[in-house]
Amino acid sequence: MKTLASRRLAPAVTAAALLAALATGCAGSDPASPAKDAKDSNPTAEQPADQPAGAVLTAAQLKAALVTPADAKGFEGVDNTPTPVRPKSDKPECSPLADATASGTARTPEAKAWSSRNYSSGATPGLSTTTSLFSYEGEGAQQTLDSLRKAVTDCAGGFSTSGNNGGATVKYVSVKPGESAKAADDSVSWVMTGEAGGTQVPMHLTAVREDNTVALFFTIHLTDPSKSKLPQDLFTSQTAKLTEHAGKGAS
Repeated sequence: MKTLASRRLAPAVTAAALLAALATGCAGSDPASPAKDAKDSNPTAEQPADQPAGAVLTAAQLKAALVTPADAKGFEGVDNTPTPVRPKSDKPECSPLADATASGTARTPEAKAWSSRNYSSGATPGLSTTTSLFSYEGEGAQQTLDSLRKAVTDCAGGFSTSGNNGGATVKYVSVKPGESAKAADDSVSWVMTGEAGGTQVPMHLTAVREDNTVALFFTIHLTDPSKSKLPQDLFTSQTAKLTEHAGKGAS
């Protein structure tokens, strides 16, 4: 018979295992260790938000558009600098969702630039959100949101991805629409439930488009997966800063 302690530990172990497999796209630090403030958190290091509306931001400009601990108090951030990895879906119609777990610019449509940061909540230990920003040329940003929205419907029964971190295979047993974010020019939210060691772990994702830039939020709770909800204060701070850097908030 399992002890109470072992029952509490199981979700944390399986969540950490899934997060490790997805570490190339969704975390840049050891999930068992508290994150430290990003080195570039000094606001004076940021580039001015003077981009015209519709600008295709560079990697440096995307990095400047990510919120810092000063922007979203109560969170610690660490930059993600993993080797680009693009997991492959066993179902072609689910490839957009597999791309949402990838790192780097390789995806369909291909991003022009990419920057990412992982945030841990000081008020809610175990809650981790990774924010990744992608810039696109042409209609790439809108196509990305459209393909994600369609895949959420087409892949309700689940799918699997291979070629994750360390060559791992990740099984998603279901995909469900999430709470509408209603932010920026367009948005879509969904919940992908991964399975590891017989335990199911929900992962909440939200994609937001501002002009030619897409912000992707990936949230998981390491100790209580049922509480893996995107922090509203972090989301609000990030979407506001994204609007500013994309040009609409510049004056």
